[in-house]
Amino acid sequence: MVGPRRFLHALVGLSGLTVGLALHPVAFAAPAQPLLPGSAPATAVPLEPDTAPLRVRIATLSKTSLPASGTLRIRGSVTNTSDETWTTIKLYPFFGDSLAPMSDPAALDAAMDVAFDAQVGERLVNVGSPGLIEVLEPGETASYVVTVPTDALDDALGVANGDPADGGAYWFGVHALGQGGSLPRDNAADGRARTFLPYVPRRTDPVPASLMVPLTHAVLFDDDGSVSDEERWTQRLSPGGRLRDLLTLGQAGAAADVPITWLVDPALLDAIGLMAAGNGPRSLDATPARPSENPTENPTDDPSTDAPEPSEPPEPPVPSGSPSSESTDEPGSTDQTPLADSEVALAAQGWLEAAGDVFAAGQVVALPYGNPDVATTEREAPGLLDLALAQSSSVLGDLGIDPDPIFAAPGGYVDAELAEVTPQGTPLLISDRFLRSPGPSVVRLGGDRLIVTSAGAAEGSPGPGRSVTAVGLRQRVLAEAAVRALPEDPSTTPSPSSPPSTSDSDLADPTEPTPVSASGQPLVVLLPTAWDLSTAEEFFDGLDRSWVSFGPLGTATATTPAAVLGVDDLVDTTDTLRREVDVETFEAVQDLIDTADTLQRVLVGNTGIAARVTEQALSGLSYSIRRQQRVARGSLALSSQWLEERLGSIQVTTSSGVTLSGDSGTFVVTLSNDLDQPVLVSIAAESDSGLTIDPVEPLELAAQSRTSVLLTVTTETSRVHNVVLMVTDSAGQPLGATDQLAIRSVLVSNVIWLIIGVGVGTLFIAIGLRLRRRIVAARRAGPDPA
Repeated sequence: MVGPRRFLHALVGLSGLTVGLALHPVAFAAPAQPLLPGSAPATAVPLEPDTAPLRVRIATLSKTSLPASGTLRIRGSVTNTSDETWTTIKLYPFFGDSLAPMSDPAALDAAMDVAFDAQVGERLVNVGSPGLIEVLEPGETASYVVTVPTDALDDALGVANGDPADGGAYWFGVHALGQGGSLPRDNAADGRARTFLPYVPRRTDPVPASLMVPLTHAVLFDDDGSVSDEERWTQRLSPGGRLRDLLTLGQAGAAADVPITWLVDPALLDAIGLMAAGNGPRSLDATPARPSENPTENPTDDPSTDAPEPSEPPEPPVPSGSPSSESTDEPGSTDQTPLADSEVALAAQGWLEAAGDVFAAGQVVALPYGNPDVATTEREAPGLLDLALAQSSSVLGDLGIDPDPIFAAPGGYVDAELAEVTPQGTPLLISDRFLRSPGPSVVRLGGDRLIVTSAGAAEGSPGPGRSVTAVGLRQRVLAEAAVRALPEDPSTTPSPSSPPSTSDSDLADPTEPTPVSASGQPLVVLLPTAWDLSTAEEFFDGLDRSWVSFGPLGTATATTPAAVLGVDDLVDTTDTLRREVDVETFEAVQDLIDTADTLQRVLVGNTGIAARVTEQALSGLSYSIRRQQRVARGSLALSSQWLEERLGSIQVTTSSGVTLSGDSGTFVVTLSNDLDQPVLVSIAAESDSGLTIDPVEPLELAAQSRTSVLLTVTTETSRVHNVVLMVTDSAGQPLGATDQLAIRSVLVSNVIWLIIGVGVGTLFIAIGLRLRRRIVAARRAGPDPA
C-alpha cells in the first residue's frame, strides 16, 4: 500500500492533475490525468528539491529512440541519501505512453520544471528484467542493470499493430522501490531517474543539426608577458583537465562521424601556443626574418616542387613573440628551435596536437580576439573593438585553419545594443531564450544574421532537475531534434495567400510576436562544458538517427531561410542586471597597448613586441574575466610597468646650467642606452616662452652605449629659463627619462646700447667743439713774437 506521507506528496506533486493508482495490462501504473496534446505536465513554482531517499542515475541507455528492436538495457547507479539502511531495492523502467508526447520545444522546456515526485509514466513490472540491490547503507552507491524488450514499448504505443503513434518525445526512466527502517515497502517510488525517449515515424525527412563546443577561458599574464599560473594550466591542458576533455569530446564526435563546430577565442589558442613554446618572457631582440613560404627562385622541374611530400604531423606551433620565435642562440640562425620540455609546455604541445586533429574534423568559428564584451567595448572604446576584430590567431594559422568569424555572448545573450553594434556580415549567436517567440533557427534582424541556439537542449533531461550527463544531454538533443523533424501541424501553417513577412517594415509596432513553427528548423546546440566529459563516447553512442543529420554550423544553417524580425521581437532586458567590463579596465588595456607601441618604435629590428603585448592586453576585455577585473587590471598594470622600466633604461643627462654669451648658442647633452638592444630615439625640450631649442633628428644608439648630442638654443631675453629635456621615440612620444637645466643669456639691453651710443656721440661732439675753440683761439692770438 502507499504510505500516508508519500501519498500526500503524490497528490500534490502535479499541479492541476489528479494522481491515482490503476493497473496496466503489462505494468503497474499511477497514471496522471491526460494532458493537453503537445504539452508537458504543469507544476507549481517554486519547485521543491528532490527529497527522495534514493537518488537514481542513468549512466547508459542502449536504445536512444523508438521504434527500435531487441532489448533496451539501462545501466546506472543508486545512492542512499538518507540516514537509514535500505534493503531489497528493485528498479523498474517506466514509460509515459499514456500521456500525450511532447511535440514542440516549449513542452520539453516545461518538462524540466515538473516536480520530482510527479507521476509522468507507467511502471513496467511484468516485462524484462528489473534491477535489484539487496542492501544499501547510508551514503553508499550501488550499480544496477534493467532490461526491457522494445516490443513492450512498441505495444504500448500501438505501433506493433501497425497503428500510427503520435510522434514526439515520451517520458522514460527508472523507478526505485525499496524499504527503509521507518518506511515499509509500498508502490510509491523511493527514487527515480527521468529522461526523454523520442519516437519519430520511419521515412521522416532528417532535420539538420549542429553541435557547438566553446573553447574560451580567462587568461592572465605575468609582468614579463608569460602566462600566469603554469601549474593550473598544466592541469587544464592535461588528460582529465577541462580544456583537454573538451578535445576528448571532439575526438569521440569524430569517431562517431558527428562533426563538431568549435567556438574558439583566438587569444586562448595563442596563449596555449605560448606555453607550448616554453612560456618565456617577452623578447626585445630583433625579430628574425621568416623564410618565404612561396619561394620563386631557382625553379626546377622536380615534381616534388609541385606537391608537398608526405610528412609527419606538424609539431605544435610556436606563437609569434615567444622566445623560440624571436631569438636564437646565434643571430641569423635558421635552425628550428627545439621544443620546450617543461610540464606546461609538454601539456600544451599535446593539447595542440589533439586540437589540430579535431579542428580538421569539424568547423572552427572564431570570436573577436580576446572574446571581448562587444557591446560595452563598442560603447566605451570602439577603437579596441576594431583592434580585436583585426587580430588573428597565429596558432590557427600554423595549423592551417582559416576560421569563420562569429559573435557570441555568454549564454547566448543578445539585446538591442549588441545587435546594433555587431558588424553586418558576421553571424551572431542568440539563445532562443532571448526571442519573444522562439521557433526560427536563423533570423535576420536589420542587416544582421542571427543563428538561434537551443537553450533547452543544453540543460539535459529532467533527472529530476537538470540532468547534465552524457545520457541526459544526448536524449534531450534527440528530443529537440525529434520535435523539429515532425511534420508541421496544418493548423499552424501560414496560408499560401499570406506568405511570411520578408521585410522589417511589415513588423513595425507588433502587438504580439508572430509564432514560427520549429518544424523543419535546424537544431543548433551550444553544448555545456560542466559535465563528465570522460563519458563523451556514451553521449555520441546512438546519437546518429535517420531523422537527424549532424553537420558543421555552416552546413546546417546555410540553406535555411531567415525569419525577418525586429528589435521588438527580442526579449526586453532593460531590467536585467548584466555585469560589464569597467571603464578602468578599458583604460588599463589602452595604456598597455600605447606603451607597447612606444617601445616598438624605439627598438631597432624588433617587429613583434607591440603585437604580442596587444594580444595579451585584449584578453583583459574578455567576457570570461568580468568577475575578476581587479585581478585583470593588476596584471595589466604590472605589464605596463615592465615596459616602462625598459623605456626608462634610455636616459638623457646634461649640466645643471648653461650661460649663453649672446642670444644663441649650443650646449651638450648625453644620451645613454642601458638596454641590450639598439634603439632609435630623439630629444625634446620643454621651456617657458622666450627660448627655443632646435629639434633633433632621431638617432640610433647601439646596445649598452652612450653618445653626446649638441643642441642649439636661441633666446630672446636675458632672464633664466628652466628647461626640461626628455627622451622621445621617433614620433615625439616621451619615454619617461628626463633631465633639467637652467639657461641664461648675458645679453646687453638695447637701451644700454642706446645710452652708450648717445654718450659716445656726445663725447665726440664735445671733443670736436673743444678742438674748434682751441683753433679759433689760436688764430685770434696771432703768431708769437720772435
